Amino acid sequence: MFVALHIPDFPVVAALRNLPEGRGLPCAILAIRPPQEPQKGSGQNASATWPGHSARSLCESDTRNSQTTSQEKLPLLSLNRAARAAGIHPGWPLNRALVRCPDLRIIPRDPAAETALRDELVFLAESLTPDVEITAADAVVLDLSGRKTPVGTIPHVWQAWAQTPDLAHLAARHEATAGKIISPPDLAPLPLGVLGSLAQNHPSLALLELWGLKTLGDFMKLPRQALIERLGPEVGKWHDLLHGKTCRLLRLHRPPESFAQAFDFDDPVASIDPLVFALKRLLHTLAGRLASRHLAASCLDFRLMLESGGEMARRVRLPEPQTAVEGMLAPLQTLLESLKLDAAVASLQLDAETTFATAAQREWFGRHLPQPERWAETLAKLEALLGSGRIGIPVPPESFRPDSFTLHPVAVSAPATRPDCPVPLHRFRPPREIAVAYESRDRQPWPLALLNGSHPGEIIDRRGPFPASGTWWDPADAWQRLEWDIQLASQHLLRLVFQTPNRWQLEGIYQ
Repeated sequence: MFVALHIPDFPVVAALRNLPEGRGLPCAILAIRPPQEPQKGSGQNASATWPGHSARSLCESDTRNSQTTSQEKLPLLSLNRAARAAGIHPGWPLNRALVRCPDLRIIPRDPAAETALRDELVFLAESLTPDVEITAADAVVLDLSGRKTPVGTIPHVWQAWAQTPDLAHLAARHEATAGKIISPPDLAPLPLGVLGSLAQNHPSLALLELWGLKTLGDFMKLPRQALIERLGPEVGKWHDLLHGKTCRLLRLHRPPESFAQAFDFDDPVASIDPLVFALKRLLHTLAGRLASRHLAASCLDFRLMLESGGEMARRVRLPEPQTAVEGMLAPLQTLLESLKLDAAVASLQLDAETTFATAAQREWFGRHLPQPERWAETLAKLEALLGSGRIGIPVPPESFRPDSFTLHPVAVSAPATRPDCPVPLHRFRPPREIAVAYESRDRQPWPLALLNGSHPGEIIDRRGPFPASGTWWDPADAWQRLEWDIQLASQHLLRLVFQTPNRWQLEGIYQ
C-alpha cells in the first residue's frame, strides 16, 4: 500500500508563512513574474501596505504598460482558501478574478520559503517510513508495506492511499479523492487536467481536451492501442497507469552524501608529479571512506583550479566499480598526462559518484575483466584523444529509424549485439545523393536505373519497397522513407532509399 501526501496551493501557502498579516485576506500568485514595485516619489499607486501587490493596482499598472503584458496574459498560479471561497480558480486571468474578488491581493513567490516547506514535508514523511519519494515539489509518496501502524490524519495535508504510487499521487491532488483509499474506478470523476501532474505541458493533453474529453473516466474508456497509434507510447503508459496495470519502484529520497575533497598547494605546481602525489593522497582517503560504507566509485570528478583564476574539470567513468587506489589512479593519471594547462595549478578537488560494489558471484561466470584498471586506463587514453563524452556503447532505441542510437557509458555487462542480416552491409555515412530513373507504380516510385554516383547502371532485380516511418505524432521529428535492395547489371547489391518529395540516396553496399 502506498500513500501520497500533498500540500494544496503550495506556492501561496509557502509565501504566506512570512506574511502573517495576509493569511485572512484573499491572496494569489501569478503564473508569471509580476511587474516591479514603483520607486518612492514616482507618483504611481503603491497602496499595498505589506509585501505584496493589490490586484487592482497591478491591473492598473498593467494597463499603463500594455505594450509588454496584457491583462489576459496574467493567469493565476495558486490561491489561498479565502480566494477560493470567493469563487476564483487557478488559471483564471487576473482581470476576470478581479471582477469576482476586487480585494484580491497578489503576492510574489518565495523560493526560500518553498524549499523550507518542502524540507518539512520530507522530514514528516521520513518520520513515518524511510521509503519516501519526492514525486513533485508539493507531494511525496510513501511505501507503507513495512509499517504496521496506520498513518493518522495530518492537518493541512491531503492524503490518499492506493495500490500503486502513481494512483496515490493523482488521488492526493484532488479534494474529491483526498483522504480515501483509491482504486482505478474511483479516479473516473476527476478532471482530465489531473494528468498534468505526470506530464506538464505535454502536447497530447491539449489534444485530448480538443477531442472533448473532460474527465479521467472519459480517457480510461478509450482503447489503449488506438491511443498509442495516434498519440504515441507515452499516452499508452498513462492509460496503463490509470487502470492500475503498472506498479513502479519508488525513486527513494536519500540525503546526498558528499565525498568531495580538496588539496591546496603551498606554491602553484606546473609539473605532473606533485599532482599525482596529491591525487594519490586524496584517493587513499576516498578508498577508506568507501570501504567503511561498503560502496565503490563508479565515476570520478576532479577539478584543477589554476593560478590564473581559470579551472579545468574532467569526469572519468570507471568500467567496473572500484575501491582500490590503483584502479582509480591509473585513468586519472592518464588524463593528467594528456592535459595542456595554461597556468600552474593552485588547488585540486576530487569527488566521486558511488554505487554498490561488484558482487563476487560474477566471477563464477567469467563476465568480469581480469584487469579492470587496465581497461579503465585504455578508456581514459581514448577519451583524452577523442574528447569527453565521445566514448561509449552505441545502443539502438526502440525505433526503426536508421542510424539512430544513444551512447551509453562503457560497462562490462553490456550485451553484445549481432547483425540480423547474414550479408553484411557497408553503410555510407553520410548517404550518397544520386539521380535515379524511375516510373510511378501504385502511386509509388519504382527505380529502373542509377544515373550517376559510384555504381551507375541498370537495375536488373529488386526487393521492395519496404516502407518505414516513425514519430508521426510529432510533426517536427516525423520521418518516412522507402527502401529497396537492388541488384545492378554489374552484379553489385546495394540499398536504395527514397525520401519525399523527390530525394534518392544510396545508403550502402552489401559485401
